[in-house]
Amino acid sequence: MIKIGRSEVRISMVIKLAGAFCAFLIGAGFATGQEIMQYFTNYGIGKAIGVMTINALLGAWTSAAVMNLGNESKDVQGLECYKNLCGKYVGTLLSWFVPLFMFLTLMTMMAGFGSTFNQVFGGPEWLGSLILAVVVTLVVLLGLASVIDTIGFIGPTIIVVTMVMAIGVIAKHGVDFANWNHYITTHDVLLASSSWVMAGILYALWNIVMCLPFMSAMGSKAKNKTEVVTGVVLGNVLFAAGGLCLVLAEGSQIDLIADISVPALAMAQSLSPILGVIYAVVLALAIFTTAVPLMWSVAARLTKEKTMKFAIVCVIIAVLGFFGSYLPFETLVNIVTPAVGYVGLIGWLFIIWRDIKLVKAALEKRRLPMPKDGE
Repeated sequence: MIKIGRSEVRISMVIKLAGAFCAFLIGAGFATGQEIMQYFTNYGIGKAIGVMTINALLGAWTSAAVMNLGNESKDVQGLECYKNLCGKYVGTLLSWFVPLFMFLTLMTMMAGFGSTFNQVFGGPEWLGSLILAVVVTLVVLLGLASVIDTIGFIGPTIIVVTMVMAIGVIAKHGVDFANWNHYITTHDVLLASSSWVMAGILYALWNIVMCLPFMSAMGSKAKNKTEVVTGVVLGNVLFAAGGLCLVLAEGSQIDLIADISVPALAMAQSLSPILGVIYAVVLALAIFTTAVPLMWSVAARLTKEKTMKFAIVCVIIAVLGFFGSYLPFETLVNIVTPAVGYVGLIGWLFIIWRDIKLVKAALEKRRLPMPKDGE
C-alpha cells in the first residue's frame, strides 16, 4: 500500500482495476487486429496517432467518471449506474437499451473466437463459438469477484504478448510508410467512420455504453477515488502502448493482411509457427476476457447473480449468442462497434454535465448526491 496525496492506495487493487480495464477493452476486435485495422491502421500513421490520442484522453476521462460513480454509490451489481449518471427517465431507457448492444457485442466475441479457431486448427467456426459460450457461462456463474480476479490477471499478460509479437513483426519487416499510405488510398478499406476524429470519439465512447455497468461495479470495489483514477490511467497507458505497436505492425504488412479476418494471428504465424500457436492462445484469452463481463452485465441487468434464475438467463444468452455468431466477424465489428459509440454520445453528455456539477459542488465544498427514484 502506498500513499498518493491524502489517500491510501492498494497496489494490488490498482493492478486489478487496470488489468480488468484492459481486458474488457481488448476483446476479439483488438487482439485479432480487426478492430485496430478499422479504427487506426486504415487511416494511416498520422491519423492513427490522432485517433489514439483522442481515445486515450476521452477514454480515461469517461472511464474514471464511471468508476468514480460506482465508488460513490457502491452499486456492486452496476444496476443503478445509468440512473445515477443520466437520471430516472433517460437512465431507465438506457438500462434496457444498452444490454441489447452488449449482447450484440458478445455475438461479435463468439464470431471472433470461431474465426480464430478455424484459422488455427482448421475446425468449423461454430465449434469455436460453442466452446467459448460454454466456458464463459461457467465463469460468469461464479460471480463478479471471480470475474474481476480472473480477467484482471489475464489483461496485462495479453497486452505484453501482443506487444512482443508486434515488435517482432516490425523488427523483421520494418515499416514502409509510403507503401502503407499507397495501399489505404488505392484500396477500398473498412473504416469505422469517414472522419478519423469521429473514429477516435466513437472508440472511446464505446466504453460508456459497453463498460458502464461492469466498470461501475468495479469502482464499487475500490477503497477511494484515487485507486480508481490510478487504475484507469495505468490501464489506458498499457492499452495505448499495445495498440500503437499493433498499428505499426499491421501497417508494415498491410498489403498481406488487409483481407484477413484475424490479421494479428496471421502476423504471428508469419514469424513462427510456435508463436502462432502461442498467440492463438492469447487471442482466445483476449476474447474470453471481454465475453465474460459482457455476459455478466447483461444477465445482472435481468436478475440477481448467484441464483437459479441468473444461471438460466446466462444459458439463454449463451445459446442466442452462439446462433448469432454465424454472421461474418468483420461485418459485425464494422456495424456493432460504431453504432455503440454513437449511443455513447448520450452518456458522454451526461458525464460532462455531472462533472460540471461536481466542480460546482467542490467549489461550494459539498458532496453531490445520487439521484433519487423520483428524480
